Amino acid sequence: MPISAIPASLSYADADARVSGALSAVFEGAGASPGYAEVLFFDGDLTLDGDFLDAINELRGGDVELIVVTGDLTVNGPIALYEDRPGLYVGGHTEAETLEGGEAEIYIHDGAFTHLVYGWYNHGSLRTGIVDTPWVIDYDHAMDVYAPGGRWVNNYDEDDDADFAVGDSIVEAFVPEVVDAEDRRLNVDEFLDRLRAGLPVLRPGALDGGRVGE
Repeated sequence: MPISAIPASLSYADADARVSGALSAVFEGAGASPGYAEVLFFDGDLTLDGDFLDAINELRGGDVELIVVTGDLTVNGPIALYEDRPGLYVGGHTEAETLEGGEAEIYIHDGAFTHLVYGWYNHGSLRTGIVDTPWVIDYDHAMDVYAPGGRWVNNYDEDDDADFAVGDSIVEAFVPEVVDAEDRRLNVDEFLDRLRAGLPVLRPGALDGGRVGE
């Protein structure tokens, strides 16, 4: 497993001081119960093979509360953080197959994600600088994502500001293999499977939007 930076286990206060207060400036969980007691801290660039969390667990072992990478993070696979721990902070450029967030707090600067950025449910948060990705999918999530040239899908509710949203917009635009016909939403697992396989997800002639972020 390629790895550049060597991990250190730090208290939250020590890690925050190492990045000049950048953690306490962006993470709400730091001040909430139980907060982040321990940080897995990578000072420099980090490169990992496969699923990000699997690689971290193999490297670290045991529970990880917050992962901090001060440099660039390159993952040959997905970054998918659906539980409330660990959170993730990246100070440099992030590249991965996907960036997926659930209950965790995620904060990155710029980045590139091959298939999508996806925020699921309303407990966590996902915030980025400028990122290059073809799709941003929001399911009632606290998302602050700027992806010029990508397409925004509101997979939770009707939304005139999104390129595609729950209801006719999704049903009419996407191939049936990726649509939940009853809920009239994207099936994100099927959607991602088709993207990985290089198969089309939009119907021929579907509206080709382009607004992701302001």
